[in-house]
Amino acid sequence: MQPRSDASAASPAYQAVIFDFEGTLVDFQWRLALAHEELRRAFDGLGFSGDEFSRGNYATMWNAAAGRQSAREGLAELRAAVHPIYDRWDADALTRWTPRAGAAELLRRLAAEGLRTGMVSNIGREALGAALNRFHFADVLSPVVSRDDVTFMKPRAEGIRRVLADWQLDADAVLFVGDSRADVRGARAAGLPVAIIRGGECTEADFADDPPDHMISGLGELLQLVAAKRQPGS
Repeated sequence: MQPRSDASAASPAYQAVIFDFEGTLVDFQWRLALAHEELRRAFDGLGFSGDEFSRGNYATMWNAAAGRQSAREGLAELRAAVHPIYDRWDADALTRWTPRAGAAELLRRLAAEGLRTGMVSNIGREALGAALNRFHFADVLSPVVSRDDVTFMKPRAEGIRRVLADWQLDADAVLFVGDSRADVRGARAAGLPVAIIRGGECTEADFADDPPDHMISGLGELLQLVAAKRQPGS
């Protein structure tokens, strides 16, 4: 699998970076199999059925349910029913999250060089806020958009578009950095170039059908990406 090349004309260096959280700035610790099993039972108990629930993951299950409930003005009830399950698995992961090597230093370096840094995460507000404070990320990330701040999680682009609107920046001036197919698809839907860091939620082979613009092995590689102009075929 080759990262997608940029066939457009050369464009300016990035002005900002939006980060995913789990698997990107910290290691991936959600217990996916157990969480998916519990969530499928919960959605089934609420009367939701279909491929999105029998085969989907934590994000696609929520998005499918939220799409149906919003039409019936039942989104608040849906949140009350299933968000506590998501919150419990967030809290479980919080006990084990460890920052990626150089994560705090990278964020401060980007800020020192005048780049804006924000976050869009499928983690809920409570666990995300606790982790960002614990790892000293909070003071250099603004805005931070959590699962609780949007109707739809990634791979929908709602949260990413919210950050772009807050910054009033064009999509091609902002790099999205994540670790999953949801990150690639969410960034693409919002028009952003995307870098994927290896070793997160998805394996490199998982991106065969959705190649990112850049595939990196460590956060330190981002410094060169954001500083350089993107050339045709790079």
